[in-house]
Amino acid sequence: MHRKEGLDIPRTHFLKSLAVANGLGRVVFVSPEAMFFGTRKSWWGNRRPRPLPHEGVDICRYRTSQGEYRALGPGSRVPVVYPGRVWAISPDDFIDSSIFVRHEGASGVFFTVYAHVTPRPGLAEGDSLTGGEVLATLADPSHRGLIIACHLHLSLMTFSDELPKERLRWEAMATGTDISLYDPISLLGEEPPLCEEIAGISSPWRIVSPG
Repeated sequence: MHRKEGLDIPRTHFLKSLAVANGLGRVVFVSPEAMFFGTRKSWWGNRRPRPLPHEGVDICRYRTSQGEYRALGPGSRVPVVYPGRVWAISPDDFIDSSIFVRHEGASGVFFTVYAHVTPRPGLAEGDSLTGGEVLATLADPSHRGLIIACHLHLSLMTFSDELPKERLRWEAMATGTDISLYDPISLLGEEPPLCEEIAGISSPWRIVSPG
């Protein structure tokens, strides 16, 4: 797996789309360093270092306009970043599924990946998606007996259309060389995005699920 600093793609505002999709109003998503791309830090359990650098960004907590900290809950809606086509829906995800979406930009083909999600009913490989369209909901880790906060993992990558889809497994991607990973921070749209360190990340949060 190759790690690169940037990809020449249009800037977008995924965090605003995420807030709109879930009716959150004006909020600011926040994150500790352990949720950033490329870090070896972890933010769950005993905080042991990740076995490999983080392949994307994790998104779950936000601050309301009243200054209250909350977290996305199971069932929260996940929109797609750009128009594209569902390339693969992989069950190789320790919480539920990972959805790979293929996009075509001025500089070529790239993929966004939405992990730890439950695909919306009827979603299938080959389906076309418009920008901001909801393609999944956040999965509930407790259904697999996991003690970890519900969250979205968002990745940005490039690989050949000829790459066998069985290679789209996280372990294989981490140890192979035919996929290039990019920091997805430019997709989020905040200036600067996910910038706050939060004290007491294991402390209680108000969980918000869509009504």
